[in-house]
Amino acid sequence: MSNDTTVVIGAGPYGLSIGAYLKGRAQPALVFGRTMEFWQQMPTGFHLKSVWSASTLFDPDGRYSLDRYCTATSTPRQEPLPITLFLSYCCWFQRQAVPDVDPTYITRLARDGETFVLELADGRSLKARRVVVASGIAPFCYVPEFARHLPPELASHTQAHRDFSSFANREVAIVGRGQSALECAALLHEAGASVELIARGPVIWINRALYHRTGPARRIFYPPSDVGPPGLNWLVASPLLFRLFPEKTRYALDRRAVRPAGAEWLRPRVEGHVRITDTAEVVKATPRGERLELTLSDGSTRQVDHLFLGTGYRPNIHKLTYLDEALRAQILARDGYPVLNEWFESSVPRLHFAGALANHSFGPICRFVAGAKIPARQILRCVQRDRRFA
Repeated sequence: MSNDTTVVIGAGPYGLSIGAYLKGRAQPALVFGRTMEFWQQMPTGFHLKSVWSASTLFDPDGRYSLDRYCTATSTPRQEPLPITLFLSYCCWFQRQAVPDVDPTYITRLARDGETFVLELADGRSLKARRVVVASGIAPFCYVPEFARHLPPELASHTQAHRDFSSFANREVAIVGRGQSALECAALLHEAGASVELIARGPVIWINRALYHRTGPARRIFYPPSDVGPPGLNWLVASPLLFRLFPEKTRYALDRRAVRPAGAEWLRPRVEGHVRITDTAEVVKATPRGERLELTLSDGSTRQVDHLFLGTGYRPNIHKLTYLDEALRAQILARDGYPVLNEWFESSVPRLHFAGALANHSFGPICRFVAGAKIPARQILRCVQRDRRFA
């Protein structure tokens, strides 16, 4: 491997897009990770919340878009987009644009002077001048305090399940009101479970009336990335502009752009089928034999066979166990997010972060597939710039 090789940690939408950009412009790069591993574990029957235009991966020439895949494989367009179709597309993208992904896990990333040292799970080690951390959100699942002591047979995060058929004829509860909680509630009901959704606020359904009623003019109101409500969505779609706002403003914009909500196509599968309690939250969970007793903030209780936590993710670099402690201490961070410059580069030179960990600097688009293009482009430009001045 050459001295100017870039190592990309992660083979999800961000890692694959960054690898495709680098390789597409003949820049030495190695991508480590199992292709779309986190997505491969999503429940059977799952669909993407993102619209079609926001569900493509990126290469510098646009050769391997979702539309190109459908044309090449004679696959009909489907909306909402099934996870099975999306995964087939992503694997095709990987074979075309990043064919040499190494599935080995990184167990340690450290710094040695001007270079990085990486230790691999199979015993190999290597050095790299530049590293991109694009390892996805799996390490960051959030478990509320009341559930941290519970055994997995009684309570689990929604990311732990691919198949809900074992919950047929059982009473279950789900905490949360975002897309993951709502879609899992629908899938559990359809698998034969008796389901209650418990949320501390009203369930909100995304309303895309302007999209449906404005014909070709819809693109005035909705950029292809489609993150956030009309008006704000164009700002969110421009992460390099978003990062220029003061920190307090970025926090406020982020909260408004990605409030917990369900896709409009999911609504008929939830309402009238799932019991919704949106005026209370779980404050205590106590095992009672093979069941779980939930105490809600309104004083009521529930007896359930299993509690699902649709409580989302809270990115934090301290949860990346492969980061060497000395290296982690050198990374300037805010609330667990690395502070990044316009090249998605941290305070440690040539150490970049993409995906959810870039949210603090670049906004909520970093949590979605559509956000992969800008870091891929910026990191490529940074590599090309450094090579010109080397």
